[in-house]
Amino acid sequence: MPTQTGLITAEQFVEMHFEVPVELVRGEIVYLYGEDGMTRPGWKHGIVCVNVAAVLWQWARPTRAGIVTSNDTGVITERDPDTLRGPDVFFVAAGKVPAGPAPKGVPEITPDLCVEVLSPSDRWQRVRHKVMEYLDRGVSEVWVLDSEKHTVHIFRDDDSPSELKLGDTLMSPVLPGFECRIDEFFEGA
Repeated sequence: MPTQTGLITAEQFVEMHFEVPVELVRGEIVYLYGEDGMTRPGWKHGIVCVNVAAVLWQWARPTRAGIVTSNDTGVITERDPDTLRGPDVFFVAAGKVPAGPAPKGVPEITPDLCVEVLSPSDRWQRVRHKVMEYLDRGVSEVWVLDSEKHTVHIFRDDDSPSELKLGDTLMSPVLPGFECRIDEFFEGA
């Protein structure tokens, strides 16, 4: 595990190797799990993340609407000092994605949608701070899924947050033509 002596940049951070999940917050390495962070997410979290990514991918792929990523792919939310967050899933519209293979390093691409799935030890204050970072960076919409309550909280920069529950249908101005029942996100969880 690298030792940190002072603030580091997002570019330095992505070149480092860690044995445990971490994020870069205002130039400092922050541990996501263990004594410095929250408890490790379990099966429910993983199932919901896969379901969300799959539903978005099934919508985006046939129309080539954009790229769907998962597994804490980095998103820069602040510069100088840098913050590099790892949303559980995000979508970037095709017009923002450079042609060719996936970008290396830390692309300066702001997603259109970021998705966070609550872990058992997540606290709303911490999650809301992350949501605000995404919105302040220019992300148009953020979904926060609660796998215990089977709800989806939707945050947009121009709206009050809204909440959907099982049986509700999600449509998004950020994802033209996208429509899905909330139940699909929580299937198997």
